Amino acid sequence: MANLVVNTTSPMAGRRLNRDVNRLLAAGYQTVIDDDMTNLDVSFVGPMGSAYEGGIWIVNVAMPQEYPLKAPRLRFVTKILHPNIEFTTGLVCMNVFKQAWSANYDLVNIFETFLPQLLRHPNPHDPLNHHAAAIMKRSEQDFRDTVSMFLRMYALPIVTPGRSRDSENLEKRSSDLSLSDLLSDDDDDD
Repeated sequence: MANLVVNTTSPMAGRRLNRDVNRLLAAGYQTVIDDDMTNLDVSFVGPMGSAYEGGIWIVNVAMPQEYPLKAPRLRFVTKILHPNIEFTTGLVCMNVFKQAWSANYDLVNIFETFLPQLLRHPNPHDPLNHHAAAIMKRSEQDFRDTVSMFLRMYALPIVTPGRSRDSENLEKRSSDLSLSDLLSDDDDDD
């Protein structure tokens, strides 16, 4: 595998970003990287033992110029139902992430620690997605069932005819339905 080289105004920051992106690739994460490494689209598999197990999401990582001193911005490109992830934009609640971020962390930490913990332990008391938080507060089982429905709609790989099931040939399901369209029955019961 060839190493990537990034052009940046700070040689030290450029080397660090180059190293971190290469570590992410070496860890096996399928990643699409723009020319200057300011945006990465990374395939993320839902953590085992969570309501998100079995799903595959594309997460956009926007690298700030101040990286690694400043945390990257994370956005789920693939729709996901989670109290701390805005449904329409996919933006991840960054309050805790920014406070906990240290220059000692790297991109692998985001995908092996931060995002799995976020999906295993949603916080309905500080939501970006109030509807998901309301479902979770009402019933943990209803929340898991609704997450499962969204996972099946958006985050399951599709194996197309003539293609193998290996991860390089996976495609995502997509839909133009809004959150209110998908949960309209639940809204009528409130």
